[in-house]
Parts: sequence; C-alpha cells; structure tokens
Amino acid sequence: MSGLEVRIDSSRPIFITASADDIGAIFAKMSDVDQITVLEAMVKHMAAHPTQWDYISIALEQPGNRELRDRLRQVLFPEGV
Repeated sequence: MSGLEVRIDSSRPIFITASADDIGAIFAKMSDVDQITVLEAMVKHMAAHPTQWDYISIALEQPGNRELRDRLRQVLFPEGV
C-alpha cells in the first residue's frame, strides 16, 4: 500500500497533510485489494454518520457534480454486465 507523508512532533498529536488530489493519487496506485479495503473502511467509518450519505447523494445531483456521478455509475455498475 502506498503511504502518506506524515510530520511527527512528539509534543503534539500527529497531523497528516494531504490534499484530495494526493489521496486520489495514492488510491489510484493501490492494488484492487487495497482499494476495496479502503472503500470498506470508508463505509465502516460512515456508519456513525448515515445522513452524510444523503448529503453526498444530493451533492452528486448538482450540475457541477453530475459528470462525476455518471462516471462513478459507469465504472462501478456497468450496464449489461
């Protein structure tokens, strides 16, 4: 699995600095097994915030996000398969 750059200061909590693009790049370099593990972890951690799925769904219906919504549908749930 690819890693994130981490700054450690022993007198303070650990902070990880990564942009959404950095996270996406790391995810893209992972094996399919690791990618599934990450998706499982996301779903697990979202269990405490079930309403957030509604917010994500609503946001994906916005005009600026429809292309992403359609692409996710196409790659995750291809028709005729």
